[in-house]
Amino acid sequence: MSIKIERPDVEVDMRVEDPGDEYPVVETNLAAYIQRCWGSAKTAKQDVLERVIRCERQRRGVYDPDRASEIAQTGGSDIYMMLTDVKCRAAESWIRDVLYGTKEKVFELTPSNEPVLPGELSAGIVDQVRFEAAEVMGSGEDVLPETVRARMEEVHEATLNRFRKEALDAARRMEDKIDDQLTEGKFYDAMRDFVNDFVTFPAAIMKGPTVRRQKGITWGEDMQPIVTTEFVRTFERVSPYDIFPSPTSSGVNDGYIFQRHHLTRGALLEMLGTPGYNSDAIRTIIDRYGTDGYRNYLPGDSENRLLSGKPQSQYVNDDTIEVLEFWGSVNGTWLLEWGMEEPDVMGDREYEVNAWVVGDIVFRCVINPDPLGRRPYETAAFEEVPNSFWGIALPEIMRDTQIMCNAAARALANNMGVASGPQVEVAIDRLPDGEQITDIYPWKIWQTTSDRTGGGQPAVKFYQPNMNADVLLGVYQQFARQADEVTGIPNYVYGSSNVAGAGRTASGLSMLMDNASKGIKQAVANIDKIVSGIVDRLYLHNMMYGDDQFIKGDFKIQAKGAIGLLHKEQQMMRRNEFLVATANPIDSQIVGPEGRAYLLREMARGLGMDTDKIVPDSNHFEQQRIQMLAQQMAAQMLQQMAAQQQMMAQQQMPQAAQEAGPDGAPIGGAGSNLMQ
Repeated sequence: MSIKIERPDVEVDMRVEDPGDEYPVVETNLAAYIQRCWGSAKTAKQDVLERVIRCERQRRGVYDPDRASEIAQTGGSDIYMMLTDVKCRAAESWIRDVLYGTKEKVFELTPSNEPVLPGELSAGIVDQVRFEAAEVMGSGEDVLPETVRARMEEVHEATLNRFRKEALDAARRMEDKIDDQLTEGKFYDAMRDFVNDFVTFPAAIMKGPTVRRQKGITWGEDMQPIVTTEFVRTFERVSPYDIFPSPTSSGVNDGYIFQRHHLTRGALLEMLGTPGYNSDAIRTIIDRYGTDGYRNYLPGDSENRLLSGKPQSQYVNDDTIEVLEFWGSVNGTWLLEWGMEEPDVMGDREYEVNAWVVGDIVFRCVINPDPLGRRPYETAAFEEVPNSFWGIALPEIMRDTQIMCNAAARALANNMGVASGPQVEVAIDRLPDGEQITDIYPWKIWQTTSDRTGGGQPAVKFYQPNMNADVLLGVYQQFARQADEVTGIPNYVYGSSNVAGAGRTASGLSMLMDNASKGIKQAVANIDKIVSGIVDRLYLHNMMYGDDQFIKGDFKIQAKGAIGLLHKEQQMMRRNEFLVATANPIDSQIVGPEGRAYLLREMARGLGMDTDKIVPDSNHFEQQRIQMLAQQMAAQMLQQMAAQQQMMAQQQMPQAAQEAGPDGAPIGGAGSNLMQ
C-alpha cells in the first residue's frame, strides 16, 4: 500500500505492509530509533523534572513531601510564607509592563549594510554630470575639474540617500508585516504564559511559527455565515513538563528534542487530509487507542496535575492520546526504508527531520523545512547556565531565604501560640475525682486536697512562657531583605511603602528603580533572544515565500531590549530637553529644517502618533530645496538680463551724444538739409 504525504515542495510515498490490519503499520528502524531516543531523554530528565516540581511547589506555597513529613512529626504550625510567589508576580508584572505597556514594537529591522550602487546607476551618474558640464561649456563658461568632482560627489551622495531611505521604508514595511503575523498567530498571548514560566521554572520554551489548519468564518449573501479553513502560522508556549532534550543537549538545536502533545480523538481526526500527515496511520491510531487513550506515565505527571488543581480521577479515566513530536538527525537509510522518496535523500547521510509518533506508529516524517536546519523552539531562563539547556529559576535563587523565612514564621507562630497563655502544672493525685484539668476559665475555683508531704506546695502551678516575637520577626525581616538582594527585585518595585531615605521622594525612587533595573537587566534581556529568533524565522519566511517585493531587503533584526524600554520616558524627556535647547537661531542654522523635522518625527513616533500627518517627510524638503534653487536661478537670470539691458543702454548713450550737433540737432539730419 502506498500512502502519500504532501508538502509544498516535497511529496513523500510511505509504504507499509501488514495484511493483518485494516490500516497496516509496522515498526520500522525509524520508529525504533525514535523510541530509543525517547527512553534516553526521559531518563535524563528525571533530576530536572524534580527541580521543575520543586519550583512550582515553592511558588504555590506547598512544602516538599520530606519537609512536610518533618513538620508533621514535630507538630506545630505548617504556615508557608508566599515570599517566592510575591517575587515571581513582581518580576512577571515588571516584564509584562515592559513588553505590553507601550505601543512600540519589541523589535526593529535595520538595513544590514551600506547600500552599494549598481554599476549601471554609477555610470548614469557620470553621464549626468558630463551632460551638465557640456551644457555649461556650451554657454561659454569654463568648467574646472574640482567643480566636476564636487558635483559628482553631490549626485552620488543624493542617490545613496535615496537608496538609504528606500531601504528604511522597506524595513518599516517588513516590521509592520511581521507584527501583523505575530498578532494573528497569538504570539503576544503566548508570551504572557511564557513570562509566567520564565519567572517560575528553570527554562521557559516558546514554539513557532508552526503552520496549522484553523477554522474561520466569512459572510456570504444576506450575511449568511460561511465556515472556512485556512492555514495560519501560530505560536505557543510549551510547558517545561512536556519538553525533553537529549541528555547531552546544550540548546534546542543541539542533539535531539521531544515535545509531548496531549491530543483528543477530534484533534487527530482534524489532521486527516492535512498536508504532511499520513491519514491511514492516523486511522490506525484511532482504532487502537481511541477508546482508552494512550499515555506515557511519568513521575511528575500526577504532581503536576495536583499543583494545577486538576482531579486525579479524570487523568485515570482520560481518553487522551499522547503524541511525541521528534526533532533530530536520522540516517537516510531509515528514511528510505520507512518510505520517504525525496530525490535528494541518500542512505549514507544524516538528515534533520520532524517526526510525530504514537507508540510504534510514525504518522508524520518530513525533512526540516528550515534552510538552516533550526528547530522552531526558543528557550530562556531567569539565570542561564553556559552550555546547558536548563538554567536557574527565580525560586531556586531564593530557596534558602524562603526556607529561613518559613522556619522563622513557623517558630513565630508556635511561640505566639505557646506564649498566648500560661502553662499549668497540676498534681493530679491532689485533685478530686471528676475535676477537668483542661477546662480553664476566669474565676475558676480549683478543688484540691492537702499536701500529704507536708511541704505546703500548691497543687496547681502557673508558668508564663517568654514571648520571642520581636526576635523572630527580626530574623524573618532580615531574610526577607536578603531575598531582595539575591533576586534583584526589591520590595519597592511592587509598591511596598516600606521604603526609607531617598525612596520617599519621586526623584530618589526613580534612582532606586534605575539601580534595581540593573539587577534584573540580564535576566530580562534573555527574553530578547526569544523575540529575535522568532522574528528572524518570520523574516526568512517572508523573504522566501512573500509576494510583496516592496518589503524585501537585507535587514538586520534587533530586539529593542526590554530594559531599554523601561527608560522610554527618560529618553522622551531628554529628547524634549534637546528639542527646547536647539530652538534658537544659531542651532537652527546648524540643524536645518530636515534635522528639526527628524527630531519632531522621533518625538511623535515615541508618543504613538502618525508622523506622516504631523511632520512632512524628506521628499517635502527636497521639493522645497528644488523650488528654492529654481527661484534663485530665475532671480539670477532676471538680474543678468537687467544688467545686460543696462549695459546696452549705457553703450548706446555715448554714441547718440556724438551724432548730435552743438544745438542738439543731429548732424547731417533734416535741419542741415534745410540750411542748405
